Amino acid sequence: MLFNEIKGVIFDMDGTLIDSMWVWRKIDEDFIRERGINLLPEELMGKISHLSFHETAEFFKREFMLPESVEDIKNHWNTMARHEYIHHVLLKDHALEFLEALKKKGIRMAIATSSSKELLEETIHSKGIAQYFDTIVTTDMAGKTKIEPDVYLLAAKNLGLNPREIAVFEDIPAAMIGAKKAGMLVFGVHDKFSEDKMEEILGTCHHYIHHFGELLPHLI
Repeated sequence: MLFNEIKGVIFDMDGTLIDSMWVWRKIDEDFIRERGINLLPEELMGKISHLSFHETAEFFKREFMLPESVEDIKNHWNTMARHEYIHHVLLKDHALEFLEALKKKGIRMAIATSSSKELLEETIHSKGIAQYFDTIVTTDMAGKTKIEPDVYLLAAKNLGLNPREIAVFEDIPAAMIGAKKAGMLVFGVHDKFSEDKMEEILGTCHHYIHHFGELLPHLI
């Protein structure tokens, strides 16, 4: 059984637990259009998908010579995202049932994200899932992007578990690489915004699911 040896689970937030990548696509498109930046959204995502929230803001300021400070850019993005996250973003299919099943099985849970801690906390409270998580960590807290193991190892430390006892759920290959470096069992989760990376995803993760309902029988 997949979860017989698993004592902890780490979830990514965007594109994994919640269907939110469309929000950032819209924010990116609006942001670059308003500033007259000549860059296709697809090209932009290829450059920033693995960066932390702070690093993404630094990238924009540096690459496009923006007059705003990095903090102003982050605050602007958070303001743009907050309303959509609270009112329009939905949980991924069967995510709530999966969280409840993990909790009943006594499995400890964490979120590891590249988004800001403030936005993460507001989102999980608005979706009614905050009570499932024992710890939340961000790449800004870890000081490294998700292609490195640091954020996952920080989550494992906070959970009080050995990395070998932890499963990670992610939607993009760069993050899966970091979780594998941490020595964790890696599940790829389908998201339409990462379908163009499917070959790389399938070659990186240990298991792949289209939705969390596929795993519910393994928790009975």
